[in-house]
Amino acid sequence: MYKILVIEDTADVRENIVEILQSENYEVFMAENGKIGIDLAQKTQPDLILCDIMMPEMDGYEVLELLRKRVSTSTTPFIFLTAKNTREDLRRGMALGADDYISKPFTIDELLGGIQTRLAKAVEFKVKSEEKLRELTKTMGQPITDVFGEPLKAIIGFSKMIMTEYSAMEKPEIAEFMSLIYNAGVKLNKSVHKTMMYYHLESLMYKTDDLDKLKNEYCYNFKEVVDSAAKSLAMNVGRSEDLLLLTDTDVPAKIPSQFLRSIIEEVLENACIYSPRGSRVKLVTGLDKNNVVLTISDEGIGMSQSNIEKIGAYTQFNKEFNRQDGLGLGLIIVKRILDIFGGQMTINSNPGVGSVIKLIIPAKN
Repeated sequence: MYKILVIEDTADVRENIVEILQSENYEVFMAENGKIGIDLAQKTQPDLILCDIMMPEMDGYEVLELLRKRVSTSTTPFIFLTAKNTREDLRRGMALGADDYISKPFTIDELLGGIQTRLAKAVEFKVKSEEKLRELTKTMGQPITDVFGEPLKAIIGFSKMIMTEYSAMEKPEIAEFMSLIYNAGVKLNKSVHKTMMYYHLESLMYKTDDLDKLKNEYCYNFKEVVDSAAKSLAMNVGRSEDLLLLTDTDVPAKIPSQFLRSIIEEVLENACIYSPRGSRVKLVTGLDKNNVVLTISDEGIGMSQSNIEKIGAYTQFNKEFNRQDGLGLGLIIVKRILDIFGGQMTINSNPGVGSVIKLIIPAKN
């Protein structure tokens, strides 16, 4: 049985709607104003909400805006009941996330037809979401198992060997095993950090206060952060001699320093991993109108256009190259960060030729 919440301040209209819906075997909850409606929505978790626009204290637009900010009701089908049906009213409601309008006065068929259409779309959306979740679970399962499992086995195996055999081992041998344990720990830490970064970015979409604070931060030492991140990454992967930095641009960028470091490290790491040692990896910065632009290019194996279009979480390409040690999160992390701070990423790549990735970030006026 579907649950429907009716938020309507006019008693006669509210009671008529409830009677109609109950006769169709819907479980109905009713609220005489927006505040009560929001509380009921949280408590009852309805399958659909019918809400009047013109109400005292809190109008329908405010109700919808608050419900869309809460995870539990962010996708609940929402239909406005209104005598206001001008283009401006419709645009405002749709911009806030309304699914439909039913104009007053309405017939029983119009009311039930609108409800049935939205409930059917909600079921379709749920089915597609579950299919996507199953696909994602299948896609991410193997990378996580491999990337987390290999270093964990090394850490447990080598540490157990030292614990049980240390009395018969020479110091250089113990040092060698400790080095292997350390390297495995570093590798595992990197994968965990990347995974946590991805889910942190996803969760920010539901934390509007945190997101607003971050959007007001700037990186005032742009050149210093770019150079430091690039040199550190190149050194860690053994490509310092191949790195060419042309980074004279030094204007404040509208992105926190830690996120700027992350996008540089992710893109530059791919450029270094997927290009042969001795080939040039270049990072150039510049200005374009009110944006700072970072261009990272390599002479590596490149990507096909179809692969570029499929970039997403846990999506791996070129599995035969470098034994595919990663989780496939790098470029989607970059894209998420740029989306948050109003930036863009463009990729120009050809298999066997190399890649050019351009990162565009708003600059402080």
